[in-house]
Amino acid sequence: MERGLRFAATVLSYLVYGLGALLVWWLIYPATAWRHPPAVRPAYARRLSRRAFRFFVEWMRRTGVWDFHLEGAQRLRGRGRVIVANHPSFLDIVLLFAFVEDAVCVVKPSLARVPLVGRPIRCCGHIRADDSQTLLPAALAALRQGANLILFPQGTRTPPGEPCRFHRSAARIALEAGASIVPVFLRYRPLLLGKGQSWHQVPEHRPAVTVTVGAEIEPEKVIDAELPLSVAARRLTRHLERLYSDWQA
Repeated sequence: MERGLRFAATVLSYLVYGLGALLVWWLIYPATAWRHPPAVRPAYARRLSRRAFRFFVEWMRRTGVWDFHLEGAQRLRGRGRVIVANHPSFLDIVLLFAFVEDAVCVVKPSLARVPLVGRPIRCCGHIRADDSQTLLPAALAALRQGANLILFPQGTRTPPGEPCRFHRSAARIALEAGASIVPVFLRYRPLLLGKGQSWHQVPEHRPAVTVTVGAEIEPEKVIDAELPLSVAARRLTRHLERLYSDWQA
């Protein structure tokens, strides 16, 4: 019986997500964005997005879809930092957007073509990952303007327990920008909307979702600042891989 109720609550939650996206990006944002100069509209859109995602996370908790816990929330206060996270679920970005202030994310180009999410991606100034020539300058510009940059170094959803294999982009961006890194650890027990899972696959037990924010990492304190950039990025990436591997163990 409890699982049946959670299935109904899950379906309702996804409907709320879709209808909420339509309401925010096709009605509220167009009706209010004109009050802000064009240069600051992306930041305004990100504030609007954050409120919407926080509502959705709380909705999922109150309707019994999941039990949600956020640990170390105070470590998310700050600007111009690189936020890295493991990537077990499709819902990871929802959780990060809900709690990271002024968050810009590097997104897959395929997402930008989906009508429901393509519009907010453009309005919020998120960065498409399809052009390597513009990705790095856009990421550096966002950090220098005070935005927080969200990156999933695994690149795609990865089942929990698999070896941590990170791309070097997060480390390289942090080093070039002189930005600190905030590691975020995402855990779902049992997994919800993981790789290969459909939206209607409701776990037998209510998922316990935990977001743990780790201590800020200042790259120059964990690697030699005099190293060539490529070597420094590789070593910083290995440091992050060890950090997440130790957490998974």
